[in-house]
This record gives sequence, C-alpha cells and structure tokens, in this order.
Amino acid sequence: MGTIQRVPGVVEAQFDEVRVVLNDDLEYLGLDEVGQRIWDLLERPATLEDLVATLTAEYDVSDADCARDVDSFLGALERHHLVTRR
Repeated sequence: MGTIQRVPGVVEAQFDEVRVVLNDDLEYLGLDEVGQRIWDLLERPATLEDLVATLTAEYDVSDADCARDVDSFLGALERHHLVTRR
C-alpha cells in the first residue's frame, strides 16, 4: 500500500474539539479526536500498518476494524487533497 504523507501547505485550525484542515483549493475537512490523532501521526510519512499499530495500542479496537476505518479515513483525506500515497 505504500507510504502516506501530508500534502505541504495544508492550513489547520482548532475549534473547540474539532480541528479543521484546509487544502489549497479551500476545501476543508473537520477532524474529530481520532481523525486528529491520525493527522498528527501523519506529521511524518507512515504506512497504513504503522498507523494501525499505533492506534490499536491506544484505542480499544481490533486490527481489522482499525485498518478498515483508517483506510476509509485516508481515502477521505486523499479526496480532499490533504494526503498522498506513494
């Protein structure tokens, strides 16, 4: 699956418990607690496996459920041009 990394130049702001990330096309995505954690982990390039290993250690979730949900979330980040996969 390769490495996932943030796209340079993304603007972010915290509003109460939601973090908003804004791409160059001025499209935004609001991140909840887990989304924020994934976004923080992507400060450095990571693989899906890296993300799942960290999140399953921090949250009460199975590897399979975590991998499915994280992959889906990464797809949303990709659609909003906030991350790339290599």
